[in-house]
Amino acid sequence: MSEIPLNYRTTYEWTGLDMNGEVRIGDLPRLPTGTPLSLDRYCPEHILVVAAEACLANYVLLIASRTKLAVKSYKSSAEGELEKDGRGFRFKRITIRPTLVVEPGKEAAGERIITRAHELCMVARAMNIPVEIEPTITAA
Repeated sequence: MSEIPLNYRTTYEWTGLDMNGEVRIGDLPRLPTGTPLSLDRYCPEHILVVAAEACLANYVLLIASRTKLAVKSYKSSAEGELEKDGRGFRFKRITIRPTLVVEPGKEAAGERIITRAHELCMVARAMNIPVEIEPTITAA
């Protein structure tokens, strides 16, 4: 595996309508952005939560691959909780609920991998809010 990039570049352009914009990352399809009230666009708050969720998943799958743990299934859900402070709203916490299915007898290894993935996730480590993990590990 090659080294990861040390810089990440994005561009944002306002569409000229309401608070709608588009984010570009290289040649990938445009990501339509809006506000938390937008029904047809991604809001920055959702993008922040999914960044933490996807980061955890990537590390779980990377560590599992490197340790030869056979992952039968991985899925998760995540929730970002807001609170109001003296300056407005801010994130209080993000909770990620991963569900990992491994081969019988490997549940403890799955638990260790999720814990280690959480410790390594660059996105969660960059946040100044708690990112909590509530894993479910089963065997099949």
